[in-house]
Amino acid sequence: MDQSTEMGGFKRFFSLFFPVLLIAFSGSLSFLVEKILFGSFSTSVMEAAIAVANIGQVFQLSTVAIAMMSLVFAGQRLGAQDGQSLGPCIWQYIWFALLSTLIVVPIGSLYGMYYLKGTLFHNIVKPYLHLILLINGLYPLGAALSCFYIAQEKTKLVLFSSICTQLLKILFAYLLIPAFAHINPVWGLYGGVISTFLSQVFFIVVLLIGFLSAKNAAQYDTRQFRLQWNLFWKCIHPGLLRAFSRISTTICWASIAYLMVSKTETHILMYSTGAVVFLFLPFLGDALCQTQIVMVAHLLGAKREAALRAAFRPGTICAYICMGIVAIPLLVMPHVTFAHLFPKISMGSWAIRSLFAGVWVSFACFTWSYVPIGYILAFKDMLFSVFMGLFGWLNGFVLMYVLIEKVQIAPQYFWLALSLTLGSNGLMYYLRAKWLCARAVFDVSPIQRA
Repeated sequence: MDQSTEMGGFKRFFSLFFPVLLIAFSGSLSFLVEKILFGSFSTSVMEAAIAVANIGQVFQLSTVAIAMMSLVFAGQRLGAQDGQSLGPCIWQYIWFALLSTLIVVPIGSLYGMYYLKGTLFHNIVKPYLHLILLINGLYPLGAALSCFYIAQEKTKLVLFSSICTQLLKILFAYLLIPAFAHINPVWGLYGGVISTFLSQVFFIVVLLIGFLSAKNAAQYDTRQFRLQWNLFWKCIHPGLLRAFSRISTTICWASIAYLMVSKTETHILMYSTGAVVFLFLPFLGDALCQTQIVMVAHLLGAKREAALRAAFRPGTICAYICMGIVAIPLLVMPHVTFAHLFPKISMGSWAIRSLFAGVWVSFACFTWSYVPIGYILAFKDMLFSVFMGLFGWLNGFVLMYVLIEKVQIAPQYFWLALSLTLGSNGLMYYLRAKWLCARAVFDVSPIQRA
């Protein structure tokens, strides 16, 4: 078996995927636990937290999208045996994370106030929103440091620190959310923010200590912390287009959500309960995407384009396995799952089945699309990412607006309708990824080869 076949092989894919999966799962688990805790004290507080999460994700996902481009740079540098440039490159992403707060807080506050205006919980979540925006920079900072290790396929420290971080967050959440909520249910939100802040700081400190170690300093020049504007722009600007795409996509998603949360209490309930599950599950897609980026970036850096098509199969099979596993709680035993997640919420049998069936179909389309997205990012095909960010408004918001406002579909069918958007997006990404692979094999210079 030659080197290109080995680099695109199943064994290598899954040996990297499972640690990254555990890292992503630990973060999603704490999100799920936090929202369930909110719901145990007040359904309105849980719904408010989900609404703020829609706002926060616009900025969290966009800044993390830029920081995640460090995975592409690192993978290609390591594939080209150029380790000394890795440390200074990661530092530019660290500087970006710190500086991003100066933009996120004022813009996020204005957008949040506009988004929440007219909702049932407009007045109670303003301080919570501002706190969420203030700590946003911790996420791209943690992502940049994580990518340093993941690109080397050294995931033990990231895995250990991620699990410890999320265990700390869950512990803090169980202590602080009830303590604040017993005084006032709304105050439970602040307990959630404090638990997030403390645990995320722990995560960053652990990774930063390893990053600055003498071994990494000698091998990757990780103590070259100076902000270098030329290098900063070289590292950041490919991610800006990706960030624009994420901002456009996330605002589109938030606008679709607003169509639901601005209507009746039934619409809010169907959206919020489904969102608790759906927003927990993307850790599977995130792990697939990160693994695929590393695999493809290494192949491109090592000039092994012939193995690109073979590298598609492990991710696709893994996506199908994930779909099958998630089908058990959502399709096979939906009532048991609903009762455990939302013990204080009453909902009819058919509504529960329809809700979870729609969530599963949306999840399946969403997760599968992350395999070709990994190729798009590894090739740095950012113009297509921008196109998809804009295209999502046509096949996303416009479609859902017609279905919700004009056709007036029943609230429990919202998630099933959403799968039309997610499925068509996945097909577009798949066709583009196939085209990129074909071009890489037959063209000397694939898109933006670094």
